[in-house]
Amino acid sequence: EALAVVDRGAATEFGLVQTGFHLNGLVQTSDGPRMWVAKRAANKTTCPGALDNMVAGGQPHGLTIAQNVVKECAEEAGIPEALARTARPVGAISYVQEVDEGLRRHMMYLYDLDLPGDFTPFPADGEVEDFRLMEIEEVAEIVATSEAFKYNCNLAIIDFLIRHGHIGPDDPDY
Repeated sequence: EALAVVDRGAATEFGLVQTGFHLNGLVQTSDGPRMWVAKRAANKTTCPGALDNMVAGGQPHGLTIAQNVVKECAEEAGIPEALARTARPVGAISYVQEVDEGLRRHMMYLYDLDLPGDFTPFPADGEVEDFRLMEIEEVAEIVATSEAFKYNCNLAIIDFLIRHGHIGPDDPDY
């Protein structure tokens, strides 16, 4: 039972670890896998207009991570519950980032979701402006050469690229 609940907007000031998940939405095509990439809405307070994972969300009190994945899939991308429940947990990443408020400490649970080729996500709750289905190489190039993705989304993508052999031990940034 929780003794207290702190809004995640204040977690950094208290030195608390924030948790959440990031989900890679994938489509297998005859030309190889592709990844759905979200563009954050211009009115978001954090990283407006930045590229983002297909679905991601902070972990609210009272839900399991699996329940949160299903909830956020519906809210952010219009993914039906039955399809969202097929998301596979593939790992976790933690990081610490120095910000004006202190140290941002995050634990991100990672998921991959295989989507049918005829499924197109749509911005259901207004947090996302649009979605783009991109070749994996294009996504990797954006991560490697720019800061177009929200500050922590690149970590989930890099993990995917390593797990699927797109970044190997011979890569200088491995």
